[in-house]
Amino acid sequence: MRNPLVIDIDDLVGQPAAVREFSGSQPVSLSLADVTVEAPMTVSGTVTGTIDGVLVDFDVSAPAHFSCVRCLIEWDGDVVAEGTQHFGRAPDEDGYRIVDRTIDVSGPALDELALSLPLAPICREGCKGLCPVCGTDLNIDPCDGHGDDSDSPFAALRDLFDP
Repeated sequence: MRNPLVIDIDDLVGQPAAVREFSGSQPVSLSLADVTVEAPMTVSGTVTGTIDGVLVDFDVSAPAHFSCVRCLIEWDGDVVAEGTQHFGRAPDEDGYRIVDRTIDVSGPALDELALSLPLAPICREGCKGLCPVCGTDLNIDPCDGHGDDSDSPFAALRDLFDP
């Protein structure tokens, strides 16, 4: 079966403004700290002919699993990105080029998807996180404190900052 993200562009090269739409999907496996993508990425866009190659404009999305860096709650959502890539006969700095009158959009799409993964996902705006002493989720149950910490080695520093 032919990869739908490998596109025959022989009729587009050297034909400025000739346009063709495409779409397809491909399995991906990405992981960055608290985000995991283990599902097909879906890519759609247009291929436009240029004098020396083709220009591809695309949107890419994939379902992902997130873990909040503040409160550790987990949820599923989508990672979405868009990109533009020029393919010519000579490889660009990433090695993308026209090969045997075809282009493979999966590489640039995977690059954009990986770059759009959040480094520190947060479940919601204003997430309060966990209590550093007891680990209670402060979004659900406000922590009432943990008594006197005068025996802490840092207790003497408290007087430096209190008015």
